[in-house]
Amino acid sequence: MNRPTISPLAKKRFINWFLENWELRGEAPQKILSYLQKHDSNLNNVKIIENGSFLRPLLVISSIETPMPPSLLITYKKIITKTADILKYLSGLKKEQLYLTLYFPGRENCLPFLDILEEIPIPLEEEKIKSFQIDLEILLLTEEAKNEEIRNKIMTEIDQALATGQKDKFLRLAKELKKI
Repeated sequence: MNRPTISPLAKKRFINWFLENWELRGEAPQKILSYLQKHDSNLNNVKIIENGSFLRPLLVISSIETPMPPSLLITYKKIITKTADILKYLSGLKKEQLYLTLYFPGRENCLPFLDILEEIPIPLEEEKIKSFQIDLEILLLTEEAKNEEIRNKIMTEIDQALATGQKDKFLRLAKELKKI
């Protein structure tokens, strides 16, 4: 199946549709997608794909209704979860491809998503793609479990700060919780 290249305008419209239709956890996914929308030079190099488990760099954005992390960038060398670091990486992209995949309920049957998908550049057997995808999703679930553990720890500390009337500690922890 040879699909035509998707224009930056079509990608902007899809990102806008995604932001309007799905609730995101925290500000990170919104900031990252808004950054991409504002930079046509980046959008020219972004390929929105369904299964990018073996492609790098891979940017994953998830709606709150999924068990995946809100945002995560996997490069050849590391996994980046901090919003500022992801934005810094994106600002340094020149001609390099960036693969973007979005997790939200019903994505495999969602026409706006299916219309914007681009072909993966490497032909692989369907079974191999599924295997890579399972590995990626396990990695994403593990990352989200780590985030959940951190959130629970912060919530416990917030409860203690409230119980002891430590307003400054509460505000600091609430700000920290928002970043996760």
